[in-house]
Amino acid sequence: MRRGRLIPCIGAILLISSVCAAQQPAQQSPIKSNVIPLTVKPDVPIRVALEKSVRIKHVGAPIEGRVIQPVYVFDRKVIPAGSTLVGSVTKIDPISRKQRLMALANGNLTPFRQAHIEFNTLVLKDGKHLPIQTAVSPGTSNVVRLVAGGKNAKSGRIQGKIAEARRQIGESERQAIAAIKAPHKLRRLESILSAQLPFHREFIAEGTEFTATLKNPLTMGTETLPPKELKNLGSGIPPSSTVHVWLTTPLNSAKDHKGAPVEAVVSQPLFSNNHQLILPEGSRFEGVVTQAVPARRLNRNGKLRFTFQRIELPQGTVRKVEAGLQAASVAKSAHLKIDSEGGAHAVSSKKKYIMPAIDVLLATSSFDGDSQQRAIQEGGGQGGDIAGGAVRGGVGFGLMGSLIAMAARSQPVTAGFAFYGAAMSVYSHIMGRGSEVVFPKDTDMEIRFGTHEAPLLPQKHAATGHAKSAGNHTT
Repeated sequence: MRRGRLIPCIGAILLISSVCAAQQPAQQSPIKSNVIPLTVKPDVPIRVALEKSVRIKHVGAPIEGRVIQPVYVFDRKVIPAGSTLVGSVTKIDPISRKQRLMALANGNLTPFRQAHIEFNTLVLKDGKHLPIQTAVSPGTSNVVRLVAGGKNAKSGRIQGKIAEARRQIGESERQAIAAIKAPHKLRRLESILSAQLPFHREFIAEGTEFTATLKNPLTMGTETLPPKELKNLGSGIPPSSTVHVWLTTPLNSAKDHKGAPVEAVVSQPLFSNNHQLILPEGSRFEGVVTQAVPARRLNRNGKLRFTFQRIELPQGTVRKVEAGLQAASVAKSAHLKIDSEGGAHAVSSKKKYIMPAIDVLLATSSFDGDSQQRAIQEGGGQGGDIAGGAVRGGVGFGLMGSLIAMAARSQPVTAGFAFYGAAMSVYSHIMGRGSEVVFPKDTDMEIRFGTHEAPLLPQKHAATGHAKSAGNHTT
């Protein structure tokens, strides 16, 4: 009898326990604490501009750069623009055989080398020194900021948004310009002239930009956020607003295809007009490539277009969005343009047809018998047109070609340089393959949202196993 009564009791207890267990996650609040650890993660890029030229001569040469964009954690600025990174040259390697051959083809006999650097100390603007370990990307010189539409924007609304984006660049762009266009103009002019010589000393130029990522997390304390600062996370994104991101998926018009995934991470928080936090640093964009056209022969350039359809906040909340490229920082030598709809195109130089025409004209004029005869009658001897020979020699091998042509004073030598240069010019400007659209990993971009808002989606399940319902926000 006791056993018969005991079994129903045990069953009732188990039933009640299971119901309570099932209800517990739904009743548990996902917000456990408003304390945010101010820790810069290893994958966060720190953008640095070199303050002084550094000669590529030996390992251990000191190097110093200026942070040109602030670094945020959640919504707090932890590394302000203007902070300093101190390091040294850690390794010097020869350049690739292809790069070496291209330099020789242009008359540059300098044995180029590639310098690798590391930064080991962060000096904040308040003078505080923090030891760090970094991995540093190859430097990029002459970085420019491309903005969608440019002068060809189709409407006043787009023009207004472009002006807004330019204002948002603000202080970071001024810091970059200050780093690049600092004093020592005479020294920069000397470097430019020196680079024209067949042999010259190698430098990492002043203003060269690097991307440094930490090898270990950098902890800078904690911050307690009031709950009211978190209530609008992921909602109320202003239509046509822009947000700074860094690209986590490298893109290349020659390698990517339509439908390929694209990801980017918010680098600077987005606030509403009344300064309510909407998107914290670390929010992740997810999208796809919508167009990828590789470069082709006859100097036909590549095209690339991509959009973002969803964004995930650090605590797991997901929202559907419509967003596209608004601006990007790239090397000037990339020759890129962003159209008013956010598509990136490689563009040809304005000298595409002019320079080959001039080079061919100079080459054919090297056999101008009348000019050669007049030069000989004036006492110049064979190939006596010294000035013309210098110009034609420079077509093929730059300054070295000019010097050789002036010294040789020989019509066949001058013509050889001229026709070689004309052939290289025609191939590179007209016959060769065009340029690809390339956005390396960690490219600094701005993403522009569409004009209407999408609903919140259910949060992704966290690794801890806690259930999350749609619309909940955590920190």
